[in-house]
Amino acid sequence: MSTPTHPLNDRPSRPASPDFAGRRVITFESRRAPEMASLIQRYGGVPVTAPTLREVPIERNERALDFARRLAGAELDLVILMTGVGARALVAEAAPALEPGHGGDGAPGDAGAQGISLLAAALSSVQLVVRGPKPAAALREIGVTRFVTVPEPNTWREIIEVVRGLGDLSGKRIAVQEHGAPSHELYAGLEAAGARVTPVPVYRWALPEDTSALRQALRLLADGGAAITLFTSRAQVEHALLVAAEEGLVDRLRAGLARGMVASIGPVCTEALRAEGIEPDVEPEHPKMGHLVRAAAVRSGEVLARKESQGDAPPPAQSS
Repeated sequence: MSTPTHPLNDRPSRPASPDFAGRRVITFESRRAPEMASLIQRYGGVPVTAPTLREVPIERNERALDFARRLAGAELDLVILMTGVGARALVAEAAPALEPGHGGDGAPGDAGAQGISLLAAALSSVQLVVRGPKPAAALREIGVTRFVTVPEPNTWREIIEVVRGLGDLSGKRIAVQEHGAPSHELYAGLEAAGARVTPVPVYRWALPEDTSALRQALRLLADGGAAITLFTSRAQVEHALLVAAEEGLVDRLRAGLARGMVASIGPVCTEALRAEGIEPDVEPEHPKMGHLVRAAAVRSGEVLARKESQGDAPPPAQSS
């Protein structure tokens, strides 16, 4: 497991109430933006929603169809499912390949009950590893209940530890459902242990079709108009910096983030921030959205007061 280079999870010496105190809170959440905004408001913040991601299905996903055929032909030993959304998409895209007489030529999402049943049976015949409760729920929806769940914080390191704990990986054929982008560290770690890895992409991350809210939020951060920023994924970090570069704001954005408080949902996101020269101030004990918002609300007053005393922080309340 990863060990933070400094105690992101440390608690203030005096317990503080979770309260953003009317400050603006930038969130880059997309699919769960309404839930994130509601949590921020619950803790006294003013949410500024700036979506960074859009899930783009892969048309005529040959690799998903090939995955189904190999699974049904007993050509795989282990399958790793990374996300709930991705697991459901994989079922929708792969199941048609198993429909008798179908040939796998249907459009994604048109899987019939027979194809889904056959895919569920094929999945039940191999070792399954799921990265947390969401892909586990997706499997239960199709009647698959035998799998191993990766513990928090659900990074590639924990996945490798779980998979290695299942036995010798030499020559094992492992398929990995990707989640928007390849997990090169995971593939390398499994291959170093002797496994043969087949990535199976089911969707990819793209920028939103309308990036105006994202650009406005980045300018707000660069100009010191917001004190608190929440990141929940590596892709959010990468896309925010990509758009900041298009706007010529990268240096000012980094300075603005350093003046305020940056909260990261977990180790993978933290690594991505540090790779961009951004040091998170808060990382919750559990890599969940609710835990992230509450931890940020608890720590916001302390962190911003400290930075303000050092001459670094923006004004403490910006509620308009």
